[in-house]
Amino acid sequence: MGAIWAQDRDGVIGADGRMLWRVPADFRHFRAATLGCAVVMGRTTWDSIGGALDGRASIVLTRRPGWAAEGARVAHDLRAGLTAAEAAVDALGQDPREGGYRALPRVWVIGGGSVYTQALEGELVDELLVSVIDLDAGARAAETGADPKRLVRAPALDASQWSPGGPAADPPGQWRPVSGDAAWRVEHHRRKLCPSVRPAG
Repeated sequence: MGAIWAQDRDGVIGADGRMLWRVPADFRHFRAATLGCAVVMGRTTWDSIGGALDGRASIVLTRRPGWAAEGARVAHDLRAGLTAAEAAVDALGQDPREGGYRALPRVWVIGGGSVYTQALEGELVDELLVSVIDLDAGARAAETGADPKRLVRAPALDASQWSPGGPAADPPGQWRPVSGDAAWRVEHHRRKLCPSVRPAG
């Protein structure tokens, strides 16, 4: 299982439930990575997307009793959502993704900030696919009148738990061409395996 998000250079992923940039090439990358997959998200993320993503199974986390939406399967906590996502992948059939994307997980956590934090702190995901957008989202938020106190940041990564440089990552220091608002790059982190325990004696 994996988590996928986009952030600015300082780790900001959005504000007031919305993104602060438009980078079409990253949208295409997100689609290529998640097509034919199950995506797990909080209700605020579902609302910001505006509905089910085509070609994907959507699991929405909410504690609101009776909440329902067309194209969404409901779960009341992240573990239950991931379990539902695994079952949904079986029903989706063959992986339609191409190239290196086929080596990536077929269950993805896609937001928002608190759900990412739960996934990492609970050690519920094994891979992180992070798009870094070459801009200052805080400055952009100020320009649009968003409350800087409502900036949402991606969870900080513990270097003792995560290894950078997975096969989907761009080379260090290399940016992809400007698309829409900014240049961008992909970082791919994998959870480190626990060291083997040596037998006593």
